[in-house]
Amino acid sequence: MVGSLAKYVARSPRYILQPDDNTLIRLAGPQQTPWEEGTEIRNISLTGLAFTAPLDLAPIVGEVIKIQFAPPQKNEMACYGLVTRMENLRSGSVLVAIKFLKLDFPQRLYLAHALSLRLREQQERERHVELNFRWREKLPQMILAWFLLGLWMITLWAWMSGFLSFAANQAAR
Repeated sequence: MVGSLAKYVARSPRYILQPDDNTLIRLAGPQQTPWEEGTEIRNISLTGLAFTAPLDLAPIVGEVIKIQFAPPQKNEMACYGLVTRMENLRSGSVLVAIKFLKLDFPQRLYLAHALSLRLREQQERERHVELNFRWREKLPQMILAWFLLGLWMITLWAWMSGFLSFAANQAAR
């Protein structure tokens, strides 16, 4: 049960990589040569990242690995990471979550700048999609409201015209 609760611990906001982002990650364990075949970054934050790896090449939980990756729209950076969680995926690969270790201040600043730009863009896109969806959702109600307003105004105009002509006829008598 502890393993299932681990993913609900308070974490930094995650940036989910987009198709135009570089998703490759190169990694090496203590006794391994670096490899990147079949790896793909899924999401990244200031404190860590999650990536997929083939089951046979995946590191183990608690292992310290060296990783090299490119933050969104930035040049590559290298650092160490501690494997904190692994989840089996249906495709025969595993999702590996790591926590960054020993990030220098310039590295942390570099990563923070890249993520802040991309998170802002992502929030802007989500807000735009939400506004478009809300407008489309309300369109039938707005059309009905305008139709009823027009019908009410025509009825009011007809009633007033009838009332005025009735009053004019009464005044003429």
